[in-house]
Amino acid sequence: MKSSRLITFFLIMALISGCGGGGGGNDEFQSGSASRASAVAGGDLHSCALLSDNTIECWGKNSTGQLGNTIPSLSLSPVAVSGVTTATQVSGGGSHTCAILSDGAINCWGDNSSGQLGNNSNTNSTTPVAVSGISDATAVSAGGNHTCAVLSGGTVECWGSNTSGQLGNNSQSNSSIPVSVSGITTAAAVSAGGNHTCALLSDGTARCWGANTLGQLGNSSITNSSVPVTVTNLADSTGISAGSNHTCAVISDGTVDCWGDNSSGQLGVLWTLISFFPTVNVTMSSTPVTAASSTITTARAVAAGQAHSCALLSDNKIRCWGDNSLGQLGNGGSTVGFASPGSGASASTTIVPVLASGISTALGLDSGLYHACARLTDSNVKCWGVNSSGQLGNGTGIASSTPVEVE
Repeated sequence: MKSSRLITFFLIMALISGCGGGGGGNDEFQSGSASRASAVAGGDLHSCALLSDNTIECWGKNSTGQLGNTIPSLSLSPVAVSGVTTATQVSGGGSHTCAILSDGAINCWGDNSSGQLGNNSNTNSTTPVAVSGISDATAVSAGGNHTCAVLSGGTVECWGSNTSGQLGNNSQSNSSIPVSVSGITTAAAVSAGGNHTCALLSDGTARCWGANTLGQLGNSSITNSSVPVTVTNLADSTGISAGSNHTCAVISDGTVDCWGDNSSGQLGVLWTLISFFPTVNVTMSSTPVTAASSTITTARAVAAGQAHSCALLSDNKIRCWGDNSLGQLGNGGSTVGFASPGSGASASTTIVPVLASGISTALGLDSGLYHACARLTDSNVKCWGVNSSGQLGNGTGIASSTPVEVE
């Protein structure tokens, strides 16, 4: 979703969200290049990759500078983020992008209308700016219009939009500088969604805060919370990803639990339960449910998008479920779903995870709003789904329901 952004517990690495662009290509992803992708990130309508030389390239939409480059409008192929040479992680949000540098500082660029760049300003920036007061970040996640980071001591700080309490500081006032999330002292990872945020704690539990009208906080409630609340009955988690209005977590046994909006089957459970009368539409869950328990049993990472979810499995393949109206499941557009979709779901929606075509060597994964990208063992990147802003990075603006290689 907005971001989005997937995060592992034992090793927090840069598999997190990115931004898009669209104009000229470069050969960083070409065979034989010295600098190859070491992580991939998906933003709303853009994507980014961290390269092995610690630089970053982005592609897709660039309306607010989220590519970190002064090219106009969009880029159909990767362009270098200006001035970033020591990046260790990257995350793409709604229309902004953030990166952790080797010294623990954070740089952000793009939309800053809600203060999501964290530099005590509300002015957009096409080049990276330093987040105020952070020098020991271990993880960063860019959400819809806010950003959060885990610090070395296990605390979490957030900045940007706070209209639903997504900064977690018991307030609903926006902040253009980082504020401390209440009561979090043992965070191992953080994931910022559309208007909510979740943190994975060192004991394998999770706490979430912000918007909750669709149960995306997972605490058996649909009431927003401006302070962290504990996700119900979630234990032994190793990774977490907050989408637009739902959240998914990887469990240590290889299963995936999801909660929140299920109007397109993005939780991986039936939309409709048939009772004698009436028919009950299950379009949300305020507590975790196991996604496709017969299919997803070896998950290593998960990525939640707008209305779809994807999991990276131990065999280096990727399975996705939920909305497939724009090809975001990567299986060529065909689905094997069953049961009646909830109100508003497309006919191509499926709760049954389908394989992303031709992906068998994936090491990393992330989702944008309506697209997803994977990093492969050869350090190339493939993306699939909507491509109206060039977020697939293959030099065209044509959508693809199967993975295509980033130029």
